[in-house]
Amino acid sequence: MKSVLLAILLVGVFVLSAGCNSLPAQPAGTTKPVLVNSVPTAPTDVIPVESAVTVSVAEKDPIYNTLDVTFAGGNGQVQVKDVEVIFTGSDGTKVTKILKPVKGELVTFQGTKGTDAVVVYVNYFNGNRYKVIDQPVGTRTREPSFTKS
Repeated sequence: MKSVLLAILLVGVFVLSAGCNSLPAQPAGTTKPVLVNSVPTAPTDVIPVESAVTVSVAEKDPIYNTLDVTFAGGNGQVQVKDVEVIFTGSDGTKVTKILKPVKGELVTFQGTKGTDAVVVYVNYFNGNRYKVIDQPVGTRTREPSFTKS
């Protein structure tokens, strides 16, 4: 009886651990870049829950037009080799910076007065690479500190 239970348990473990290591390929021609404020964006990848991390992109500073991108950690932080951040200014300039997978790690870009774009890839030690952010970034507006009556 014990050997039957052990065999069933082993088969269950093998079935559960025999998952895919990559996302299924999307059919060709099903996704199109979307234009938002004249900045093309594309779909992003979904990271498996056990490998998930968070990267945040702040709005640009309204005075200096600087843009901060921060690594915020997550379940898969120890699996991450690095985070590649690609900034494209509205003037066509392109800058790539690497974030270390350390919670709170920050890179800053000098933005433009127009709508810029940020693409973020998370690179894992096992060779997987996921695009987690592809978005336009505008300048945040400053709220008046007082109102006139």
